[in-house]
Amino acid sequence: MRLTCDVELVNRLLPSFNLKKASRSCRAQVSLGKKPASSSKDGALFLMVCTAKDRNGVKFLVKGNIEQIFGKFVSDGKATIRIRDPQQDVCISKADPLQLKNILNLIHQASQGKDLDRTALSALTPASARQVEKPKTKMTILTRKDYPLTTTFPSSLESLQVSQCSMKRIDQRILQLSKLKILNLSHNSLQSLPESYGRIYSLYELYVNNNQLTKLPISLCRSSLSTSLVVLDISENQITTLPLELCELKQLVTLKADKNDLKSLPATIGKLIHLKSVSVAHNKLAILPAGLTRLQLDHLDLYCNPLELQQTESVIMSQLTFPTLVECCARSIKKYRVPYTDEDLFPQLCQYLDSARHCWCGNYCFQCCARYIATVDLRRVSATVTAWDNVGTKLVPVEAFLCSQNCLTKFQNNSVAYWK
Repeated sequence: MRLTCDVELVNRLLPSFNLKKASRSCRAQVSLGKKPASSSKDGALFLMVCTAKDRNGVKFLVKGNIEQIFGKFVSDGKATIRIRDPQQDVCISKADPLQLKNILNLIHQASQGKDLDRTALSALTPASARQVEKPKTKMTILTRKDYPLTTTFPSSLESLQVSQCSMKRIDQRILQLSKLKILNLSHNSLQSLPESYGRIYSLYELYVNNNQLTKLPISLCRSSLSTSLVVLDISENQITTLPLELCELKQLVTLKADKNDLKSLPATIGKLIHLKSVSVAHNKLAILPAGLTRLQLDHLDLYCNPLELQQTESVIMSQLTFPTLVECCARSIKKYRVPYTDEDLFPQLCQYLDSARHCWCGNYCFQCCARYIATVDLRRVSATVTAWDNVGTKLVPVEAFLCSQNCLTKFQNNSVAYWK
């Protein structure tokens, strides 16, 4: 029986001599078994703790030598085994709860002298370096020769960077790293991102800048990353449009899309309520969505985009049309927040519902609406703005929509009310 965990050996005699040892645990292997060459009948059971500094291990006799086992937090992978001689406590943490429970049960039985001959016990041999090394949580690969072709990625990885390796597609082994939190695949030759993200459930930073991507797949926005991704960097690619589904990345805080071929931003970008930093410099944006004004950003970078101001403060570009039955139903679904998935509706209808536009009154509209362009000072949107300076201000054109004749009339009577 072997258990890999963190262990701290505490000498209980130190306080009586006014001595105190700094509390520090290390990666270790805890084994329960008999010494090599011991017979099965008279061989005594020992508890052995092997660490990286002492791979031969420290052995504690079990029978009649276990004073108490503290297992209140065994479900959290924590327990303490109190030894009589020597007077030490074996403090276990970061252990698998099920394995920990099993070994504690065997230790308890062995301490009372019960027969464990039918139980498969470990031979008390020195641990290998791999068994007591601290799990690797970070890996950086900057050349092709360092890329692991014959070996696997450590399953304990939390941060992985693979750059300058001419990678054309993401290795499926990377998508099986369930503990991965930061994935950096910048400066490669990626032409597309995968449709499925395997066992990656808690990724909060994704860097795919400096690649050859032409689009951002919808699957990325609707995967498990939709509730975990905080930072997304897709700058220096060849992306021409961002899907509306991007706004399903509910926890997104930082979006970097510099040096692409973007001609527009998602109309529903205002749904990203946690967004604090947006960088879309060196693109082809001529107009911004009105939803952007709903955000409270810390930084907004629009440098080197062909944003052109209108001659007048607001211009109505198209008139209202009579709403269709489909639009009436869609407006009701969005208004009353009726939940829907791809299993409930056709994908085309889901995409139609996701394309909902916000009117200045707060209601939703789709195809049947009046489109207009207004001028907005970006200092209302972000604390720090990088953009073309227009006579000392940061004025840009934004595109917005009016859902009804009533909203259109109010807009015509006072077109600047909403933007004050």
